[in-house]
Amino acid sequence: MSELRNGADVDRRLDLRGAVCPGPTVDTRLTLKEMKPGEVLEVVTDYYPARQTIPALMNELGYRCEMLDGDQPVFRFLIEKAQ
Repeated sequence: MSELRNGADVDRRLDLRGAVCPGPTVDTRLTLKEMKPGEVLEVVTDYYPARQTIPALMNELGYRCEMLDGDQPVFRFLIEKAQ
């Protein structure tokens, strides 16, 4: 599965700073359900375990996912909903 470009057009943004388990993963999944295939979701979070849970879920769903700013306290994911 190829990665998204850092400059991908973002269709929706989800700011989950301060949210803890299971919030970030559940909120990300629910938001993606509302989106159309091919759209890109940007998720902003400061919940460290999301570094593993969100990519694992996206892999399971077959959605492309790229983590940005992974070395920062607040990091982002770009997720493209599968066709």
